[in-house]
Amino acid sequence: MKQLVKEYIGIIIGALLIAIGLYFFWAPSNLAAGGVSGLAIVLKALFPIVPIGILIFILDCLMFMIGFIMLGKSFGLRSLMCSLSVSVLMTELEFIWPNWQPISDDLLILLIFGALFIAIGQALVFNLEASSGGTDIIAKMITQYTHLNIGTSLMIADMIVVLLATGIFGLEKGLYAALGVLITTNLIDYLISGFNVQRYVMIIPSSSDKVQPINTYILETLERGATIYTAEGAYSKNPKQVITTVIDRKEFIDLKRKLIRIDPLAFMTVQNLHEVVGEGFKVK
Repeated sequence: MKQLVKEYIGIIIGALLIAIGLYFFWAPSNLAAGGVSGLAIVLKALFPIVPIGILIFILDCLMFMIGFIMLGKSFGLRSLMCSLSVSVLMTELEFIWPNWQPISDDLLILLIFGALFIAIGQALVFNLEASSGGTDIIAKMITQYTHLNIGTSLMIADMIVVLLATGIFGLEKGLYAALGVLITTNLIDYLISGFNVQRYVMIIPSSSDKVQPINTYILETLERGATIYTAEGAYSKNPKQVITTVIDRKEFIDLKRKLIRIDPLAFMTVQNLHEVVGEGFKVK
């Protein structure tokens, strides 16, 4: 239950970041860089009396019917919560700061900072197995049924909205919107990879009597699996035992500190893994 509460708090934080990026940076400048939010910006130009938060909610409702059917109940409930949060937060921002004007005349600055907020928010939401709604749901379905990553799938869905924005706001705004899609989707992929990074650690103890204490620490304290195999030194021709394990960032810090105390002469190499599937990690 505690973990579930943390996840929903994370979704709300992600929704807040998305709302900030949209309301303060993209919407005032008519930067409709894809998604239901971009489509809502287009519709806002046609129907200025309707709050953009309401437009986002109405459009999202149409997409969630597909999300519940195709992606399951859990995804739908989480995504519905995120979409409601974005809509409510956007409406609240409009109430607190009505008729917000662009903070800069430089569209590129507004585009980049808006993309930064939105990408961080969407990456956080995606990592919690949810969606901010709209074309995110389409992208999630494309990813689930193809070999495309989430960023590429999102770009395909978003470019359709960019074409509509080009027709309403002109070629220049359309080109900026297309650039916003490219920036956002690449940032999302990069950030999601960062959320899931694990460390592959290889340790060569300085002597055989150091192997067991290191292995015991990994198995019993870190509660991670490990593999021990025998290798031969290319120069010395002496047999050596090698310990390998996969751990997260915090566990790696703990292991490094412990290794200094157990065997300061041990040789250790570390590699970043962007995805690990199996027991103790992400389920297939």
